[in-house]
Amino acid sequence: MAIDWLARMRFMFNKATARIDSRLNLDDIERYWNYPRAGDPFLEAYQESRRLTGSTDDLAKQMRFHTLMQAVDRLASGRVVGDVAECGCWHGHSSHMIARALSASDWAGRFLIFDSFEGGLSDKGVQDRAQQGDTDPDETHRQKQLFASDPQAVAAVLRPFDFVDLHKGWIPEVFAEVEGLEARRFALVHLDVDLYAPTLASLRFFAPRMNRGGIIVVDDYASSHFPGATSAVDEFIVEHPPELALAGQTGGMILLY
Repeated sequence: MAIDWLARMRFMFNKATARIDSRLNLDDIERYWNYPRAGDPFLEAYQESRRLTGSTDDLAKQMRFHTLMQAVDRLASGRVVGDVAECGCWHGHSSHMIARALSASDWAGRFLIFDSFEGGLSDKGVQDRAQQGDTDPDETHRQKQLFASDPQAVAAVLRPFDFVDLHKGWIPEVFAEVEGLEARRFALVHLDVDLYAPTLASLRFFAPRMNRGGIIVVDDYASSHFPGATSAVDEFIVEHPPELALAGQTGGMILLY
């Protein structure tokens, strides 16, 4: 029997987050309506990069990435200038999407990526253990290993893009290891480091180095599994308010500078 994939996607969408009205019909979202009929540029790029990197997929992630790629398109169109940084790349899904979009534009700069790779997650603090954050040492270890990745595999996927620099190490120590990083100015920064300490450290490092009109995208904002990221963002924007802060309904936060 044929599978009604649109019905299946609706079910997955509603299961992904209870914050979304269960009556939402994916037929009402243009890109999902077009995709099986005439194609959709975002979903095609998303799925190609996902396959190349062997990355995970769910509808909430697709929507966060859609927001991220709108920020990338803004940079690619020349409306803001500067380098790009990503903290936490895992298998390189978002890294590949960003790099491919930038390579097709007139943007000129460096794309700097920071990740512990084999190290997995940083050590959790008290802010990371609220809500659904775990308290069991075995679960902590499992999560730490789950988010480990192979730097050589990520480098291979990104090899076609000569403007990409991979930096292996823990945040924030790795920032001091990159020559000239403190003097760089950024147009876009993507933070996906899950936990309180590296999220806050990344915000403190990059926010003062954003060019006017630059954007920081925090992937883990409002995640019940990684509450520390939300705490870090909320704490930071009280101390250092951006021009605009926008939270996504399926998670994620955009900070405009």
